[in-house]
Amino acid sequence: MHAQMLFSTSRTRAVASIARLGQRCMSVRPLKYEHLTNTPARKKVTIASLHALRQERTPITVLTAYDYPTGRAASMHGIDITLVGDSLAQVCLGYSSTTSLTLDEMLHHCRAVARGSSTPFLVADMPFGSYYAGKEDTVRAAVRMLQEGNVEAVKLEGGSEIAGRVQALTSIGIPVMAHVGLLPQRHTALSGYRVQGRTANSGRSILHSALALEEAGAFSIVLEAIPASLAAYITSRLKVPTIGIGAGPGCSGQVLVWDDVMGTWAGHKAKFVRRFGDVKSEVERGVKAYASAVRDGSFPQHDKEGYGMDDGEIEKLLEMEGDREWTWSPPKPVTN
Repeated sequence: MHAQMLFSTSRTRAVASIARLGQRCMSVRPLKYEHLTNTPARKKVTIASLHALRQERTPITVLTAYDYPTGRAASMHGIDITLVGDSLAQVCLGYSSTTSLTLDEMLHHCRAVARGSSTPFLVADMPFGSYYAGKEDTVRAAVRMLQEGNVEAVKLEGGSEIAGRVQALTSIGIPVMAHVGLLPQRHTALSGYRVQGRTANSGRSILHSALALEEAGAFSIVLEAIPASLAAYITSRLKVPTIGIGAGPGCSGQVLVWDDVMGTWAGHKAKFVRRFGDVKSEVERGVKAYASAVRDGSFPQHDKEGYGMDDGEIEKLLEMEGDREWTWSPPKPVTN
C-alpha cells in the first residue's frame, strides 16, 4: 500500500511538472482566473432586467457575436444582449445571403459564443427554414438551439403570420425575440434589402404585426430598416422593448453587426451603420508586418523568440547520427 501511495504521488508530481512545462511552451493557453481582471462584475442580464431598462428609458445595447472571442468581448465590455446573428452566413462563412445557413452550422457558432458569454442575455437567430414547416418543427429546432447551442432565447423573422409559432414556443417557456420590418431572410421576395413601412398602409401592417407578436409572448421585438417616426410610434404602443437597426433613436435599444461596428466588413455599408473601430486596417498592418519579418529574417530572433539546447547535447546528437561535421549559425536579418 505504501509503495502504491509513493508511486501515485510521484506520478501526480510528474504529470503536474509536465503540465507546467506545457503551459510555459504553449503559444495559446486556456484562459484562467478571468475574475482577476479589473472589469467590475456585472449582474446577469435577464428578461426582467431588460424590461427594467425599458421602464427606466435606459437604451439597451445589442451586438452580434459569432465565436468565443467575440462572445467574450461582448460579455466583458458591457453589452446587454449578445445576438448570434444569422449574418454569420455572410461575415463568417462567405455565403451570399443568410438563407444558406443551416441549423447545424448555427448550433456550432452558438456553442462557441456561449462559452465566451456570461453576463449578457444570449439570443440566437433561428435559421431560414427551421421554423416554416409547422409548430412541431419550430419547437424541435428551438429546443435544439437551447439544449445544444446553449443560448437563452431564439429570434424569429416575420409578422403576424408567424404569431402561432411564437406562441407555441413561449407557451412552453422558450423566450422569443421577434423581428419585423425588413426581413433579411426574405430579401428575394422583397426584391432586395429595402426600407419598409414608408406608407401609411405598410407602416400599419408592421405595427399590427408587432402587436400580434407581443400578444403571442415575444419578450422583445427588433425593428429593422423602417422610418424613425414609425419605429418610435410602434415603441410607444408596445409593452416590450424594441431593438432598432436602421430604425432611428426612438427604440428601446440598438443592435449592430460586429463586423460593421469593427470596420472589418468589406461589403456594402448600409446607411444606418457607424463604424466604431478600424480593425480592418490593424489586421492588414499586422499581417503585412508579419509576412515582411519572416521574409527578411527578422522573425524569429533565435535568442529572444526561441528555445536553446546545450552545446554538449547537440554534439551528442550529431555523434549519434554520425553527422559531426554539421554546423549551423542563426541567419542575420536582411537590411534594406
